[in-house]
Amino acid sequence: MSSWFIRVTLIHRETPSRQNMNYDAIAIGAGLSGCSAAIQLAKLGYRVLLLEQSHYPMHKLCGEFLSVEVTAAFEHLGILEQVHKIGAQPIHRAYLTTANGASFRSKLPSTALGLSRYQLDLMLFQRAQAVNVTCIDNIKVTGVTGNLSEGFTVNTTKGEFSGRIVLGAFGKRSSLDRSLNRAFVQKRSPWIAYKGHFTGVDIADVIELHAFPNGYCGLSQIETGEINVCWIAHERVMKEPTHPELDIPESLAKNPVLADRFRHMQRVSSSLQGLSQISFELKENFHNDICMIGDTAGMITPLCGDGMAMALRSAEIVVPFVSQFLEHQITALSFKQQYAIAWRKEFQTRLQLGRIMHNCFIQPPLANMGVSLCQMVPALGNWIIGATRGKPQQLLGNELASNALS
Repeated sequence: MSSWFIRVTLIHRETPSRQNMNYDAIAIGAGLSGCSAAIQLAKLGYRVLLLEQSHYPMHKLCGEFLSVEVTAAFEHLGILEQVHKIGAQPIHRAYLTTANGASFRSKLPSTALGLSRYQLDLMLFQRAQAVNVTCIDNIKVTGVTGNLSEGFTVNTTKGEFSGRIVLGAFGKRSSLDRSLNRAFVQKRSPWIAYKGHFTGVDIADVIELHAFPNGYCGLSQIETGEINVCWIAHERVMKEPTHPELDIPESLAKNPVLADRFRHMQRVSSSLQGLSQISFELKENFHNDICMIGDTAGMITPLCGDGMAMALRSAEIVVPFVSQFLEHQITALSFKQQYAIAWRKEFQTRLQLGRIMHNCFIQPPLANMGVSLCQMVPALGNWIIGATRGKPQQLLGNELASNALS
C-alpha cells in the first residue's frame, strides 16, 4: 500500500495540474524579452504573471537602437502603430570612426529605429496588461524554488506566487544572478557602461560608433530628438577625471569626432544610468530549471547594436517550446534541449563575432586597421553589419520587413 501511495504521489508531482498552480508561466523582468514572452503566451490563452523590480516608466541603460529585425516583432506584439505614433526615429546609415582618424560610412541593410526604453518598455508593459497578463512592477524577487517537474514557487517582497514555468528575463546582471549562484557572476569582468540623453547636435538618421582607447561610444537619435549617448569602457577609463558638465571620462575625447560632438552637446538627463561588470560570456539557457531569455541568457557586445532585437527574438524562440511543454507535448528534458539548440543556432555565431569585434575596437591600432579596411573594401564592412544581426524574414516574413516604415 505504501508503494502504491508513493507511486501516485510521484506521478502527481511529475505532472502538476493547472489548478494547483496560480500561473502557467511567471516572467521575472518586464524588459523587452519578458514583456514579449508574456504577451505571446497570454495571447495563446495561458495565465501569465509578469514581475518587474522597478517602477514604470523609467530610463534604462541601453543603446536605444533597434536593429532592422524589430518591425515584424512589433507588428506581432501589436505595438507597431504605437511605435510610429510616438515618433521613433528612422535610422538608415552607420558611421564608424577611430581615435586615429579612420572612418567608414555605410547604409544599413534596412530601416532601424531609435526609440527610448522609457517609452518602449512602458508600451510593452501596458500591452501585456491589455492582453490580460497579471503585471506587477515595483516588486523584488527574493528567491525561486522548484523545477519543471513539480512547478515553481517565486518568493517576492509582495508574497509568494506559483507557476509551471519560470522565465528569467532580469537583464544583463542582477542580484538574482548572485542569489542563484550563476556561473558567470563568479568571474569578474572589467567592463562598465553608461548612458545618458544629450542635445546640441543633429546626427539625423545615422547610428554613430566612435572608438577610443579601451572602449567605444554609440550615438543615435531617439523619438524626442535627443541623442542617446551610450559608452562602454574598461574600468580603468572610469577612474579618469570627467568633463565637469557632461560627466564623461577624458579618454572618450581622444577620438576627434567624438570630442567635436561633445563640444556642442548639453546633457539633459538628470543623471546617467550605469552598470559594472558587464559579461559577454555565453550563459546557461537554463539554471535550476529556470528558462533564461534576453540578456539573461547571453548578451551581445554593444558594438553590434543588435541587443534589443535579440531580446525580442529570444522570446519568439522560446514561446513555442513553452507552449508545447505546458500542453504535455514535450518533456522537460526535450524542452531544455530543443530551446538550447534553437537559441545557439540563432545567436551563437553573432555573439562570437561580436566578441571579436569588441576586442578589436577597444584597441586603437586594431580599430584603425579594421575601419580602414572597411573603408577600402566597403563590401567587408557591409558584410560585418549584416552578420551581427538576424534577418527580417526570421520573424514574420520578408513582406512585413520590406514594408516597414515605407
